[in-house]
Amino acid sequence: MNRNAETVRESGFYSSKKWLSLRNAIRERDMMTCQKCGDYQAERYEVDHITELNWQNVDDWEVAYNPDNLQLLCHECHVRKTREYRKNGKRLFY
Repeated sequence: MNRNAETVRESGFYSSKKWLSLRNAIRERDMMTCQKCGDYQAERYEVDHITELNWQNVDDWEVAYNPDNLQLLCHECHVRKTREYRKNGKRLFY
């Protein structure tokens, strides 16, 4: 199977009931506070995989759905983390 951006959208990972429920639990656990910079008044937060999802580990539930591998980041911190990850030549799931 050719796994590209289109197949990721079609897979529905980030719109699945399981992910949406877990995402809400992480938001509650982290008290709507960015775990990187401590911002609790950001306009936008994102649940981040600490060990980034990629095509080698996306089916590994310990990576994809493990609350210990998830953290709440403000949008700005998430963008910086993603940029650094890509700068190091790594490819992301999405």
